[in-house]
Amino acid sequence: MNYRCIFNTAGGIVIGRNVDIAMDVSFITSSHDVGNAKRRAGVSFSAPIHIGDGVWVGARAVILPGVTIGAGSIIAAGSIVVSDCQPNMLYAGVPAKAIKSLLDHGLIEG
Repeated sequence: MNYRCIFNTAGGIVIGRNVDIAMDVSFITSSHDVGNAKRRAGVSFSAPIHIGDGVWVGARAVILPGVTIGAGSIIAAGSIVVSDCQPNMLYAGVPAKAIKSLLDHGLIEG
């Protein structure tokens, strides 16, 4: 784990083995439902984040509530992860999308 990471732990965070986390990564486990016009930040909620074994999370990535990142995946720098990520895939963008399989490129053993 690198420096200046943020862990909002209201919903819980589970991090697997051999995970690399770059600098300035944010794990955000709480947010708000959309409220009415009087107050748009409605009722607060929290949901856990699960990071599988062997994941690499790039610098300044943001992981939002309720997300599971599958084992062996890479989250590219600056990505915002809003939904679950399958194992052994490269994800990038805002919001993060699957870019390519890491199995198809001989990068995963077994």
